[in-house]
Amino acid sequence: MLMKIKAALIVLANTLLAFLPDSPFTAFLESMEKIPALGYLNYFIPVPMMISIGEAWLVCVGTFYLYQAVLRFVKLIG
Repeated sequence: MLMKIKAALIVLANTLLAFLPDSPFTAFLESMEKIPALGYLNYFIPVPMMISIGEAWLVCVGTFYLYQAVLRFVKLIG
Protein backbone atom coordinates (compact mmCIF):
# COMPACT_ATOMS: atom_id res chain seq x y z
CA MET A 1 0.00 0.00 0.00
CA LEU A 2 2.71 2.47 1.00
CA MET A 3 4.83 1.55 -2.01
CA LYS A 4 1.93 2.36 -4.34
CA ILE A 5 1.38 5.72 -2.65
CA LYS A 6 5.11 6.47 -2.84
CA ALA A 7 5.21 5.51 -6.53
CA ALA A 8 2.16 7.68 -7.26
CA LEU A 9 3.73 10.66 -5.47
CA ILE A 10 6.97 10.21 -7.41
CA VAL A 11 5.08 10.11 -10.70
CA LEU A 12 3.12 13.23 -9.69
CA ALA A 13 6.27 15.09 -8.67
CA ASN A 14 8.06 14.14 -11.90
CA THR A 15 5.07 15.30 -13.92
CA LEU A 16 5.01 18.65 -12.12
CA LEU A 17 8.78 19.08 -12.48
CA ALA A 18 8.55 18.40 -16.22
CA PHE A 19 6.70 21.71 -16.63
CA LEU A 20 9.55 23.74 -15.12
CA PRO A 21 12.05 25.34 -17.52
CA ASP A 22 15.67 24.25 -17.75
CA SER A 23 18.15 25.93 -15.43
CA PRO A 24 19.66 29.12 -16.87
CA PHE A 25 22.86 28.42 -14.91
CA THR A 26 23.78 25.15 -16.65
CA ALA A 27 26.10 26.79 -19.20
CA PHE A 28 27.74 28.87 -16.49
CA LEU A 29 28.40 25.84 -14.28
CA GLU A 30 29.83 23.86 -17.17
CA SER A 31 32.22 26.68 -18.02
CA MET A 32 33.31 26.92 -14.37
CA GLU A 33 34.42 23.26 -14.43
CA LYS A 34 37.05 24.11 -17.05
CA ILE A 35 38.91 26.62 -14.84
CA PRO A 36 41.98 24.81 -13.42
CA ALA A 37 42.72 27.35 -10.67
CA LEU A 38 39.28 26.93 -9.12
CA GLY A 39 40.39 23.80 -7.26
CA TYR A 40 43.27 25.71 -5.66
CA LEU A 41 40.94 28.53 -4.67
CA ASN A 42 38.54 26.05 -3.07
CA TYR A 43 41.46 24.72 -1.00
CA PHE A 44 41.85 28.10 0.71
CA ILE A 45 38.20 29.20 0.65
CA PRO A 46 36.06 26.11 1.34
CA VAL A 47 32.97 27.18 -0.59
CA PRO A 48 31.25 23.75 -0.54
CA MET A 49 31.67 23.57 3.25
CA MET A 50 30.33 27.10 3.63
CA ILE A 51 27.28 26.18 1.56
CA SER A 52 26.68 23.03 3.66
CA ILE A 53 26.91 24.99 6.91
CA GLY A 54 24.56 27.66 5.53
CA GLU A 55 22.02 25.04 4.49
CA ALA A 56 22.15 23.41 7.92
CA TRP A 57 21.69 26.79 9.59
CA LEU A 58 18.70 27.61 7.38
CA VAL A 59 17.08 24.26 8.17
CA CYS A 60 17.55 24.82 11.91
CA VAL A 61 16.20 28.36 11.86
CA GLY A 62 13.29 27.34 9.62
CA THR A 63 12.43 24.45 11.93
CA PHE A 64 12.53 26.79 14.93
CA TYR A 65 10.17 29.29 13.30
CA LEU A 66 7.82 26.54 12.14
CA TYR A 67 7.76 25.05 15.65
CA GLN A 68 7.16 28.52 17.10
CA ALA A 69 4.28 29.17 14.69
CA VAL A 70 2.65 25.84 15.52
CA LEU A 71 2.93 26.51 19.26
CA ARG A 72 1.42 29.97 18.83
CA PHE A 73 -1.39 28.48 16.80
CA VAL A 74 -2.07 25.98 19.58
CA LYS A 75 -1.72 28.85 22.09
CA LEU A 76 0.93 27.15 24.21
CA ILE A 77 3.17 30.23 24.16
CA GLY A 78 2.30 33.92 24.21
